[in-house]
Amino acid sequence: MLSYRFRLYPTEQQDKMLSKTMETCRRLYNRLLDERINTRIDFFEQKRQLTTLRKTDKYLRTIHSQVMQDVALRLDRTFQSFFAGLGRFPKFKRKGRYYSFTYPQMGGFQINNSRMRFSMIGSIKVRFHRPIEGRMKTCTIVRDVDQWFVCITVEVQKEIPTTKAKPPVGVDLGILSLATLSDGTIIPNHKYLKRSIQTIKGLQRQQSRKAKGSHNREKAKIKLAKAWRKVRRQRNDAEHKASHYLAERYSTIVFENLSIDGMVKNHNLASAILDATWGKLRQLTAYKAERRGGWIILVEPSGSSQECSRCGMIVKKDLSIRTHHCPSCGLVLDRDVNAARNILARGLEQAPVETEPLPVLRMGKFGRGSKKPTPLTGG
Repeated sequence: MLSYRFRLYPTEQQDKMLSKTMETCRRLYNRLLDERINTRIDFFEQKRQLTTLRKTDKYLRTIHSQVMQDVALRLDRTFQSFFAGLGRFPKFKRKGRYYSFTYPQMGGFQINNSRMRFSMIGSIKVRFHRPIEGRMKTCTIVRDVDQWFVCITVEVQKEIPTTKAKPPVGVDLGILSLATLSDGTIIPNHKYLKRSIQTIKGLQRQQSRKAKGSHNREKAKIKLAKAWRKVRRQRNDAEHKASHYLAERYSTIVFENLSIDGMVKNHNLASAILDATWGKLRQLTAYKAERRGGWIILVEPSGSSQECSRCGMIVKKDLSIRTHHCPSCGLVLDRDVNAARNILARGLEQAPVETEPLPVLRMGKFGRGSKKPTPLTGG
């Protein structure tokens, strides 16, 4: 399964219709959640009752029936995730906190040249910046502050890619540098939040001075949301370039299996760790490596910076010491390169011998000398 994301350009009237549909889905979500909590009704019973609700609620009659069913399915998936210990208990969505709705089948949407027709909404202009390959399955409309996007999920026939022999690599994630590779390559950490934090704080102060419920407060809120969106998009761009670099040049990519949720409990480093988005880098690298016939391995992180990558001796050092000096074998090496080599060695111990292209090896929860100049390019 692949997902394509394209920008929508609705007219002013279509923008209002999209916003109205989003708000109706939010209210339906809250209504179904209230029923699940207070009446102990299950998903299948709620789905059967949607037809009756549609007849009695004039707002529900303005949205496609399959969109309503997907709202119920989305709520049920949230409950299933909670019961499996993978997420939080579902919460009621307040106004402005519901960002997407989905057409789960082709009957609700279709493509016509440079436009897309959505049932109960109409035909909207779309910028298709690349061709869609595969059989379309679902379509999700997403609101990003004042912009609209459509995400189309397609089903493709998986083919084993034919790739040239590529070397393995160990990746040490960090804050000073986003990643340091075992071959000495350094992927820089641009620290986008740190660059924009003063602007964001100023916009937050401006918003706090506006009267609640006023138009000026709403304008200040949108300005603040756009500032955060810029940081988010800068991070995503950097992560896609870094993951492309890794997947394109290496066959086996070894990461530390870091417990990011536990690490951010250190309030001195939490902001820097979240700004580095380590988990996003690993996630993007995984699917890109898989599409190229490679794989990733997650290994135990403990002691990778303290152990000598040549002789295995433990050399204690705190975070302020950036160079590894081994008194046993005399190895002098950048601290992070030494750690990356240890990570690679641990990963190769787990890698089975294969003659065919290898799939992604997922081992639990996804959570830093240079051969190529930075910044990296690609996608």
